[in-house]
Amino acid sequence: MEFPVDVALAELVPQLPTGPRWWYEVKLDGHRTVLWRLAETVRLQARSGRDVTTPWMDLAVAGMALSPGVVLDGEAVVVVDGRVSFEAAQARAASSPARSRELAARHPALLITGVRASSLWGPESAIDGCEQVRNRCSRHPSTV
Repeated sequence: MEFPVDVALAELVPQLPTGPRWWYEVKLDGHRTVLWRLAETVRLQARSGRDVTTPWMDLAVAGMALSPGVVLDGEAVVVVDGRVSFEAAQARAASSPARSRELAARHPALLITGVRASSLWGPESAIDGCEQVRNRCSRHPSTV
C-alpha cells in the first residue's frame, strides 16, 4: 500500500442496504483522516491525499503506540465543552505548526475509527492494531 490511498466515500442511496455484512457508522463533524503507522513514524493523510501530520501531531504521537504497518481510516475530531466541534477541527486543520500545538494543548484531537482498518503487512496486523487502539482508548480517551 502506498501513500496516499483513496478513501471510501459515502454514497447517497434511496434506501439503506440490509443484511449481516453491513455496518453503519455515526457521521461525525471532523476531518476524514487516514493514519499510517510506519516503521519509524506516523503519517496522517486527508481525504484529498494531502499530508496533514503537522496540524494533527497529537494524533501522530498517539499513533506511535500502534504496531508498524497498521493503517486506520477515521475522523479526526476535536471535543470542546463535551461536544464535537467542527469549528475547532477546521481551526486545527488550517493552523500553522505553532498554532496547532497550542490548539492541541487546549483540546487534544481524537481519531474516531469505524470497522475499516488495513495493514501494510496483512489483515492479522490490522486486527491487532485495532485491538491496541481500542485498549488504548479505554485507558486514555483523549490520546487516540
